[in-house]
Amino acid sequence: MTKTGGMDEEDIRALFDRVSKHFEGADEGTRGMFGMLVGVALRYRDMLVHSSGQPLTVAETRGALDVFMKVLQTHEIPPGLDKRIHGLVVLWLEELRERIHH
Repeated sequence: MTKTGGMDEEDIRALFDRVSKHFEGADEGTRGMFGMLVGVALRYRDMLVHSSGQPLTVAETRGALDVFMKVLQTHEIPPGLDKRIHGLVVLWLEELRERIHH
């Protein structure tokens, strides 16, 4: 973790590595989905650092991942989310939509 409490690339990859262990033996599509989640989270982290000076935290990424998984089941983004968590979830959904349509 960086000194400011934000995540560096290793923190993000470690978080997703822990999550992906629950899906061992998953197909290539599932592994591709995790790659997309990591890549988008890293880009979002960099954008936040550039725009606000405040990097994404592990807790925010975990929260966004939990919400993302729920949205995949319910097809609705819950109201009242933290702005940064909401932003990451929306980016993941947009990326997923792009991949499906191309």
